[in-house]
Amino acid sequence: MTAPVPVAFCENGAGFGGAVISLMAMLEQLDPRYTPLLYTSLGTEQYRQLAAQTSWRHLAPVDIVRRGWLYDRRVPFASMIDNVCNLLPYAFKYYRAFRRQGARIVYLNNDASCNVAAAMAARMAGLPLVLHARGFHADTRSNRLVLSWLDHCIPVSQAVKQQLVGLGVPEDKCTVVPEGLDLGVYRPRSPAARLRGELGLPADAPVITLVGGLIEWKGQDVLLEAAPAVFARYPNAHILLVGAAYGRDDVFARKVGELVQAPGVAGRVHLLGGRKDIPEILSISSVVVHASTQPEPFGRTFLEGMAVGRPVIASNEGGPLDVITHEVDGLLIAPRDPAVLAGAILRILDNPAWAAQMESAAAATAQRYSIQSHTKAITAVLERFA
Repeated sequence: MTAPVPVAFCENGAGFGGAVISLMAMLEQLDPRYTPLLYTSLGTEQYRQLAAQTSWRHLAPVDIVRRGWLYDRRVPFASMIDNVCNLLPYAFKYYRAFRRQGARIVYLNNDASCNVAAAMAARMAGLPLVLHARGFHADTRSNRLVLSWLDHCIPVSQAVKQQLVGLGVPEDKCTVVPEGLDLGVYRPRSPAARLRGELGLPADAPVITLVGGLIEWKGQDVLLEAAPAVFARYPNAHILLVGAAYGRDDVFARKVGELVQAPGVAGRVHLLGGRKDIPEILSISSVVVHASTQPEPFGRTFLEGMAVGRPVIASNEGGPLDVITHEVDGLLIAPRDPAVLAGAILRILDNPAWAAQMESAAAATAQRYSIQSHTKAITAVLERFA
């Protein structure tokens, strides 16, 4: 019997967000012909819990010379010093881990810019290199260098693929694999009356929900600017903001905290923080909003809303364009415009029969995006290099 192929999954993003959640969902379904070796640059409690699910190791970045100190003081040749003192030692750290655990494929999760050290280590070890491109890439020398090393790339949407091709990745090295959901968890269900009571929501109150980390481009501020127009027609409506700050600072989270106290919205906007009962929260929602102010590489949260069978509004750019058929299984709207967003929300609330048709179509569309089909497509890429 052939031994399982060890695959090094490297995750070096800014925090425990959608990219990590999607990766873990896939690893739970991974074909037993592959043994996942998971390495993360962060080692907080959420990451430490991953050790119960798979082989996990915290590989902290090397910071012999503090990067911030170098660049804040505009030290001459700061980039060269950073590379020699920090990046190269970090790459050797990955190299030793790959050799010690017998990795045969290196799989970069998220984007090239945060995985440069792992990519360098794969090159040093002569291992096949796969990038699961969950985000757009800036046109930088380091990104182009890592992209030129790839043996294959897995963009999450056509929009991400086209950008990567523009940065020099050959089309025949790209396999678009959209995100996948556990459709046993994300499925249509009766609204949870208990949850409404817990959150202080009246039984008949329209509920508008946005799920996403409290980071500036997720668009919570756009929804809050749209709120007065919605509340003017539906005085009993409530807004749920689900998600917590992550990354290097909480400046935007504090801004949102101030906005929800503004006259006209105070008392009707609920900051729920990070939650584990997202499907239940979506089930009590009258509208699920995806208001990102930058093009989403994919946008997992709008698909979650569709799978639960709720009316979804998303920006008409990036990943949603691959999934949503406008006015059939969701609404696609111009982004960054509170008035347009308010109009779309009111259109759904004003037309419950039409919204119900859209809900059924959304749930049917979501059936094409199971975590099983997602994992099968990823496995097909790994098979090329096993």
